[in-house]
Amino acid sequence: MPESPLALIVGANRGLGLGLARELLQRGFGVIATARDPDGAEELAALAAAHPGKLSILPLDLAIPADIDGFAGRLDARMLDVLFVNAGVAGPAHRSTMEATPEEVGALMFVNAVAPVRLARLLLDRVREGSGILAFMSSLMGSVEANTAGNHELYRASKAALNSLTRGLFATLGGRRITVLSMHPGWVRTDMGGAQAPLDIETSVRGLADVLAREAGSLRHGFIDYAGAEIPW
Repeated sequence: MPESPLALIVGANRGLGLGLARELLQRGFGVIATARDPDGAEELAALAAAHPGKLSILPLDLAIPADIDGFAGRLDARMLDVLFVNAGVAGPAHRSTMEATPEEVGALMFVNAVAPVRLARLLLDRVREGSGILAFMSSLMGSVEANTAGNHELYRASKAALNSLTRGLFATLGGRRITVLSMHPGWVRTDMGGAQAPLDIETSVRGLADVLAREAGSLRHGFIDYAGAEIPW
């Protein structure tokens, strides 16, 4: 029998990452999910128990460089059809350049921009040639052109930096034929999005999974939302 497609979802203990793991399992994927604290990821553990042999959980904290650099050695030899780096943080509550400390900016930029691309570079040889997808959870807030409201300036800057570093990664693939996507999930009711957000997790991740299926083999770097609309850089 043919082997099931395999997805690695980085940051899957709750919210959109957990929802995406559930959605891809329903679509026949095997899933490797990461969490900073697997022992505390009760919903993820329950999902794994409901899908024996289909979902495995590995520890990974993108704030710890040693975790990132040693992660590839924890994977088996199977190729990834989807590598989705979802982990990220909101940053300091004040959200302001006028109040930011170097430590706050450094932590935000490392986790939201540098760490995802650092991990992706280390895992590039695990992504399937031709049909494989490397996806990053970006945000409409990372669009410089679409920023007409201001506010949330540190978070915006971190997502714009992620988009820029992702484009640099795509430009230096060195002949590797894979698709790279910077994805906006919409404004979703999660711990980060808040209760006032118009989208539920299920709608967002269903759209994200549809886009992943549609874009496989496109061999481009796209900035695209959960409904398939292109976003200006």
